[in-house]
Amino acid sequence: MKKHIMITCKRASFLVSKKEEGKIGIIEQMQLHMHLSICSLCRLFEKQSWLIGSNAKNLHIHNEAHLSDSKKQAIKNLLKNNTHNL
Repeated sequence: MKKHIMITCKRASFLVSKKEEGKIGIIEQMQLHMHLSICSLCRLFEKQSWLIGSNAKNLHIHNEAHLSDSKKQAIKNLLKNNTHNL
């Protein structure tokens, strides 16, 4: 019975990743919970993994930034003027 309850850190990190995808069964949930209750390094991994995942989901928000036409023209003028000085 103990063999089925206690898992390694390698298995726990796999289950943390699987849990983020929403594909973890009840037995695996229990195994992960038991492991996380005694392993501070795996708890830290779970927190870090969650932070990375939640920040990655928000990356698309920053892709919608656009330069105004006047800013674009100013950059073009700077590049044009600087290439003449070379």
